[in-house]
Amino acid sequence: MKTRILSASVGIFFAILILVFYKSIVLNLAISVICSIIVYEIFSTTKMRSKSFVLFIVSEILTIIFPFLKISGSLDLRLNTLIIYLVFLIFVLLKKYNIIKINELIFCTSFSVFVSFCISNIIYIRDDFEPYSLYYILLLCLIPCICDAGAYFVGMKFGKTKLTPKISPNKTVEGLIGGVISVCFTVFIFNFIFFRFIYSDVKINFITLILVIFLGTIFSILGDLVASVIKRQYNVKDFGNIMPGHGGFLDRFDSLVFVFAISYPIISSYPIIS
Repeated sequence: MKTRILSASVGIFFAILILVFYKSIVLNLAISVICSIIVYEIFSTTKMRSKSFVLFIVSEILTIIFPFLKISGSLDLRLNTLIIYLVFLIFVLLKKYNIIKINELIFCTSFSVFVSFCISNIIYIRDDFEPYSLYYILLLCLIPCICDAGAYFVGMKFGKTKLTPKISPNKTVEGLIGGVISVCFTVFIFNFIFFRFIYSDVKINFITLILVIFLGTIFSILGDLVASVIKRQYNVKDFGNIMPGHGGFLDRFDSLVFVFAISYPIISSYPIIS
């Protein structure tokens, strides 16, 4: 427990440090590093790194540059880059057809792109939603973090009924309820502070806010379960060990990835603040 808390404290410190400079290129660089480590964990878990080192390197390069492919005021180069990457994957498959199975290639590369794309949404939110971008970033990061922490502590104290015993034996129904309640309570306080003292003169779309909280919480839990399924199928306890007591970066960011995946399209079409 002490190791887990200490590791989380270090992570929170760096998160705060990054958010202090979130308007600068520091955020882009931080997202590049996070995505790069996650892709490394994916390729290591699926053993694809040993089957094609060139594929691994090219995927890492794609991941590193992804947060810089759409910058405010410039062209959106994400689609063009993904098309080039797809063509490259075809050549890899043709060359390594007797070593790499097509389902392995599709899963590993598509999941890597999916993770990078979703986490990079933080950059696009910063650029598209000024001067309210910090609110959106904090809200969407808060939901999975509080849900995970609430479910962990409540489940550890009161958990008896297994939620998905074959997928994730430690998760309980009581923990799930604790996570949902924790999110609702924390987000209520968070929004009260922001809309009472910081953005007091704005119009709030409460339907979008409630939808983001509801779907964000659901997809936070689903993201955690999907990561557990992947680990079960590849017979690994964690995706890595870079964060003592927590595992790898993907073990910590799995919920965040799915929250940004569902929330970004919603707030882009129906902003919470107007």
